[in-house]
Amino acid sequence: MPGAVRRTQEERSAEMRRRVLDAALTVLAEHGYADTTTTLVATRAGVSRGAQLHHFPTRQSLVSAAVQHLFADLTASYERAFEALGPASVGVEVAIDLLWTSFEDPRLAVVLDLFVAARTDPELRASLGPVAAAHRNNAMRLARAYFPDAAGLPAFEALLGVVLDALQGAALRALVFPGDPTVAATVATVKQLAHTLLPQAPKPRRSAR
Repeated sequence: MPGAVRRTQEERSAEMRRRVLDAALTVLAEHGYADTTTTLVATRAGVSRGAQLHHFPTRQSLVSAAVQHLFADLTASYERAFEALGPASVGVEVAIDLLWTSFEDPRLAVVLDLFVAARTDPELRASLGPVAAAHRNNAMRLARAYFPDAAGLPAFEALLGVVLDALQGAALRALVFPGDPTVAATVATVKQLAHTLLPQAPKPRRSAR
């Protein structure tokens, strides 16, 4: 085809990898971890089983990579939304609103299911643990970078831990009990708590990069 740009092998490999990881998240959402197989994911992604196994030789490696892929996508979306707001619009409460939007992403139901499955699956727990820890550390990094002055307060990291844990709990409640009105009340309370404990927090920097 005239004018077509040929992709490099690296680009084709990256695109196939994304297809497989997106397919893994879809299959996990539809079938749950127990019934998710590498064969089923390869079929959904439209790739050969051999090609998939070249990138992800085990189910655990595929699942942990899919979760890492999801976390990276959610983080990128958060950063874009944060940067798109005007400097006068972003404070701690707005930052928490953006964070709650990430927790409302329906794909996170997959992660919650996997965390429950990992309780009785040592191999899954071992593969997911580092991914979950890295994601939480990255959330801490972004918060410190966006709010550098507030990050110097003694309670900052402990407060951020409370925010993350409370929102994750609220997301789980919303998943199990859709439409539960207490979920919104929990999010509002989290914002009020952050505002109370960080009353002097200045406006954030515009980039965490």
